[in-house]
Amino acid sequence: MKRFLTNGTFISALFSGFGLIRQTMTGKRDWKLILLWASWLLSLVAIIAAINDPDETDEAEY
Repeated sequence: MKRFLTNGTFISALFSGFGLIRQTMTGKRDWKLILLWASWLLSLVAIIAAINDPDETDEAEY
């Protein structure tokens, strides 16, 4: 959990999600909004996959 809370890209994605939620509530609902949500979800998945990369371990392997 510490890796997520200290990662700048993850925090940035969370804050952009708040803006996306606000735009969903107040803005026009059309196909562009669906694309915004899809791109946000894809970027969040990519960030989480990069943080949980099994090839980058901090522990020494013996």
